[in-house]
Amino acid sequence: EEPAPSVRVLLRRLALTDRADLILDGVYTAKVGGKVIMSFPRKAEVTVAIRGGELYLFYEGMTQRLGGEVTFVRNASGGDDGRTGIRFDKNGGLYPGDLRLTVRDGALYPVCTMPVEEYLLGVVPYEMSEYFPLEALKTQAVCARTYALNKLGANKDYDVVDTTNDQVFKGVNYNYTTALRAVKE
Repeated sequence: EEPAPSVRVLLRRLALTDRADLILDGVYTAKVGGKVIMSFPRKAEVTVAIRGGELYLFYEGMTQRLGGEVTFVRNASGGDDGRTGIRFDKNGGLYPGDLRLTVRDGALYPVCTMPVEEYLLGVVPYEMSEYFPLEALKTQAVCARTYALNKLGANKDYDVVDTTNDQVFKGVNYNYTTALRAVKE
């Protein structure tokens, strides 16, 4: 069986400027140019900021110059329940998958890459209400999946944007059980 395709989501809705405060809700590795520079345990709190046009990583009193890009790669290990990802605030949605940060026009340019099925978990309850009937949410899941798959490769940097320009994606909230069931079914 082929692995599910991944979708690259440009995270415009977060309106990141020169700093991103991340909570790594899973075991992650930071890579620059494909080379591992640091590994993080679950719940690590990390800041990436632009200084002098370059990215810097701040973690537990350490500072690491990254240059022009960094990718936080989600590791399969860590005894996870499948509910791993990155949070941009403590109570915010979970952004599953890998996060690539680069500098574009003096600001952070965040692109999150994740399996399309995980992406749908963060789309369906925001394109429709969690409180809609299950069958309506299933229909939304089919439409959202079809849309995302048709957008793969649409842009060299990303496939979809997390706003109404494509589909609203706010990360996954596992309390939205009806929407999660709709995507699965």
